Amino acid sequence: MTRHRGWRNLLCLLAASACFYGESISSLKYNTDLAQTPQGRPPSVVLVTLDTVRADRIACYGYRQIETPSIDQLAREGIRFEQAYAQVPLTLPSHVVILTGTYPMFNGVRDLTSTGLPATVPTLAEILRQNGYRTAAFVSSFVLNSMWGLARGFELYDDQTDRDTLNKSPSLLERRGDRTMTRALSWLDSRPDGPFFLWVHLYDPHSPYHPAEPYLSRYTGHLYDGEIAFDDAQLGRLFADLRRLKIYDDTVIVVTADHGESLGEHGEAEHGFFIYNATLRVPLILKTPGSTLASRVVTDPVSLVDLAPAIAELSRISPDSTRSFQGHSLSRMYSRQGEHSTATVYAESYYPRNSFGWHELRAAITPQFKYIGAPRPELYELKKDPEEKNNLAVSQSSVAAALRDTLEMLKGRYENVSVSQSAAMLDSETLEKLKSLGYLGYRAPAASGDSPLGRADPKDKILVFNQVLRTRDLRSLNRFAEADEILTALKRSEPALYIVAFERGENLLTWGKPKAAAEEFRKAVALNPLFDQAWLGLGRAALVLADNREAGDALRVALRLNPHNYLARRQLARVYWREGRSKEAESELAKVARERPDFAEGRAEHGISLAKLGRYHEALAELSAALALGYCDAIVYNYTGMAYAETGDGEQAVKAYEKAVQLDPHDAVAYLNLALQYRKRGELAKAREYYKKTCDRSVELCRQYSSQF
Repeated sequence: MTRHRGWRNLLCLLAASACFYGESISSLKYNTDLAQTPQGRPPSVVLVTLDTVRADRIACYGYRQIETPSIDQLAREGIRFEQAYAQVPLTLPSHVVILTGTYPMFNGVRDLTSTGLPATVPTLAEILRQNGYRTAAFVSSFVLNSMWGLARGFELYDDQTDRDTLNKSPSLLERRGDRTMTRALSWLDSRPDGPFFLWVHLYDPHSPYHPAEPYLSRYTGHLYDGEIAFDDAQLGRLFADLRRLKIYDDTVIVVTADHGESLGEHGEAEHGFFIYNATLRVPLILKTPGSTLASRVVTDPVSLVDLAPAIAELSRISPDSTRSFQGHSLSRMYSRQGEHSTATVYAESYYPRNSFGWHELRAAITPQFKYIGAPRPELYELKKDPEEKNNLAVSQSSVAAALRDTLEMLKGRYENVSVSQSAAMLDSETLEKLKSLGYLGYRAPAASGDSPLGRADPKDKILVFNQVLRTRDLRSLNRFAEADEILTALKRSEPALYIVAFERGENLLTWGKPKAAAEEFRKAVALNPLFDQAWLGLGRAALVLADNREAGDALRVALRLNPHNYLARRQLARVYWREGRSKEAESELAKVARERPDFAEGRAEHGISLAKLGRYHEALAELSAALALGYCDAIVYNYTGMAYAETGDGEQAVKAYEKAVQLDPHDAVAYLNLALQYRKRGELAKAREYYKKTCDRSVELCRQYSSQF
């Protein structure tokens, strides 16, 4: 009996594979009746992506410990997909899937080591824009910054995050959902005429969980739910505004999530590493114009890669414009009464491979089974085992083999050989920002021949992964000794893992132990010679140790590996200043200013270097740019005053010096410069007043300039 059922399951799986490969988007019937509006024009489209929301934490998906009235009401008016799956459990690659209708093996964005979406892959926004839509996007995290390529096709791409008011660090990386929604609603109120495509991304459910009141108090003990409830309230604001503008009924509205969140299942905290349902299964609700398909539930598995084709079809876009899509319109799922799909859903995580050198994970999901390709394969019968605890890969080996073949066929069908599938080198600022959001974007060394043989099964490495992330959290809390204890133990168990040596070096350097840190960074570069961040770390440690030679050598290697490593370039400029190579220092800082024109501290450093070289007109331009960007520092105002004084503007010089002493009342140099400036203007009483303040703060300066006062 068991054997007979196994063969029947295998036949069903072969049929599923045929369905997946036999149907293309161009072969589907183009259904213009789905998107009719009273005016006869294509409908407007609102897409909302909730970051890090698992389906089983929404009320309309059966969760009773949360209130999500806005999402629930939309589900009552539209189509709710019970089994919707992300293709990648990471924010950037999942949104690339959603907004291009392509698989990660085609678009090349597989994790956070990617440099972004290739220009050769069209976006949904580009297609809609070419067909007369007005387009706008409002995103809430740096992970979706325009630098990754998703801004293409949007007339407005608002990716501003909540910034550090001093603009000294480019690492504040998200915007609270209510602020994002306020900006989106403002655009909606003043939108141009014609159909529009509005994308709103809300990031609040991403860790750390700290919802705004009253959700913080209301959801004490399960703050993740509170973040979801907070974002549901933002959706309520959006839907109310659409109704106020009398466009709600005729608008296509899609609410989904980019991925879920593991809350300890299978040992994973958060998301990105594994591809179990906790991080792959997401809510998906679609409201069509006129609500002709209201209150329908689709129970068959669907993919987020199908969203772009669905939106394009509802927008009455010709199939000729959407040939780049690899997904299929969801209308085939919700417009066929009584029929069930046998299509296979694909998912993957290359995060363990690209950042740690372990094995990648790939999944094939059918209505009945889920197969995970790994060194020790996994097979789960989802209806009987939704928590994926009973691995059937051995007992139902024929089913596992069929789905393994399906994964290989998928790769052959959808992989884009013209797009690089290897991990990319990210610049330091991007890596720092990703680290602040809880992600590692480091690139592991390539395995010999890039063979999967010998790569560790991620199931065996989840504790290591969690411990690495834990040490970063401890370091951020200045609990260096605890972090070092964990990292020292990891060195014994994972001697070949480059990240362990690197993270220990970072911890020791922040702890104030540069000599020990330098030794760890040397080990890291020995394990991963192409890891520019480890070379940067070695350069930083050597600089603290006043070893200019090793610092310069390490930093130059970092820049050869990654010319965009602006932190290495700034540190190399410091080495050159120490060595008296002032022109070379200015040249390095000039490159930083050119590549990062919005980085205020970089502009300030370049301005100071120009002032030291006596190039005061150029210095004034750079220093003024830094101040305009919000940089507020006594030293910068002091050099700004010098530049004004040397270019003949004594009045502006005095204002700049006064601002410097206001910011730093202990700045003897700024007081001396004020004294000299007033002396030059003939205001001797004020000159002596500021000279006295100089003497109060610096005996050396007082003695050096005594003859002038």
